[in-house]
Amino acid sequence: MPSKCELFVVRDEKGPILYAPLKHLSARLNESAIAAVSRRLYGKPLSEEDRDCLRLLEECGFFEETELPVNQVQAPVQVTLFPTDGCNLRCRYCYAGAEKRRHVMPLEVGKAAIDLVADNAKKLNYSDFVVSFHGNGEPFFAFSLVQDLCRYAHEAGERVGIKPKLSAATNGVMNDEQLDWLIAWFESANISFDGTEELQNRQRPMADGSGSFPYVHKTLKRLNDAGKSFGIRSTLTASSVEELPKIAAFVLENYPRCSTLHVEPAWEAGRSLVTGERTPEAESFIQKFIEAEELLQGKIRLVFSAARAENISLAFCAVCRDSFVVTSEGLVTSCYEICEMSDPRACRYVYGAYSPEEKRFVLDDEKRADLHRLTVDNMPGCRDCFCKYHCSGDCAAKLLGLNPPEKHAGSVRCQITRALTLRQIQASLSKEPLNEEENNHA
Repeated sequence: MPSKCELFVVRDEKGPILYAPLKHLSARLNESAIAAVSRRLYGKPLSEEDRDCLRLLEECGFFEETELPVNQVQAPVQVTLFPTDGCNLRCRYCYAGAEKRRHVMPLEVGKAAIDLVADNAKKLNYSDFVVSFHGNGEPFFAFSLVQDLCRYAHEAGERVGIKPKLSAATNGVMNDEQLDWLIAWFESANISFDGTEELQNRQRPMADGSGSFPYVHKTLKRLNDAGKSFGIRSTLTASSVEELPKIAAFVLENYPRCSTLHVEPAWEAGRSLVTGERTPEAESFIQKFIEAEELLQGKIRLVFSAARAENISLAFCAVCRDSFVVTSEGLVTSCYEICEMSDPRACRYVYGAYSPEEKRFVLDDEKRADLHRLTVDNMPGCRDCFCKYHCSGDCAAKLLGLNPPEKHAGSVRCQITRALTLRQIQASLSKEPLNEEENNHA
């Protein structure tokens, strides 16, 4: 396996930071120490002062070569099912418009997908397999199908001797029967919710235009009181980004058992092209994220998907690792957001379909091989970025589309990623052994 010594100099208002992402090491240095590091790396003569400075860095492992991550692809042991593309909401920024579609997944398609991951888990000696419900619609809009598939997942688990784990991403608009089912059958849930009554009702209205807040608030209260594992996913637009600290305060006050508040800037696609909702400015998103994080004080984890200094990977998500997502029409896609053949990007990201004649999923190996290349080591534009093994090139569907990885040119998300990742590095500095010592170089 290839090894490498990856070092970056990152600067903030206090000066330079030497950062080794593959080793999760960081140290504040002065400019002369940074110059000494550069001379060592480029094989230039070192003074005694240089050697004294570098000795501590060497002892901490900054110059040790580290094995590079690899893009590990294996038979899927997790499936994400899209039971329907219908929806009871009309969110103003939704990447998918659900006004006219009413596909419901045939039961045999869902069962075949569950069988596939259960059998793979048995072959690979996994202790569980995962069945998730998601969608370009609301999964519980096809509630009877969700019930049937939950039951079948447990039947499949009994057949192979492995327990299934059930999870759901839902808009949280549920009746009592659906909510009871969610609490009883699912190990975890992620609720799409924009945080305050005014914002939720404006950005995520019901199909008839009325407010959705009372329904989702009830769902979150029930999950909180039941002690279930749940997170909240909020989308920020140019007109709502200023509200992030207020959103965080509301979530903390009302749903204190929420584990994660995941916030993302709206991406201009789908319904936002009609409603005029826009992506927030990077500076505003960063500022309000920091304010919200300070307000939460670690009681609820605040997350932006690409800022993850703890992560070391070549792949942002499972898109390039044979992500197994089955749509209501039986398509196999690698990306949640690309789930219809009418999407121009489908020719890359949709790589298979269920065959009713063959009673199995037929996959395109050439498309899979192309998807496997969408990793950060194939993106020269990311080569000199200290975040490259953390964000791993970010979302391929958004930033690349149909372009080859060599054409990765970044986006407004990169500015957010670098700022928030630097904040995570700054927070870790006091934990590094070198930074606990007082010396003239660091």
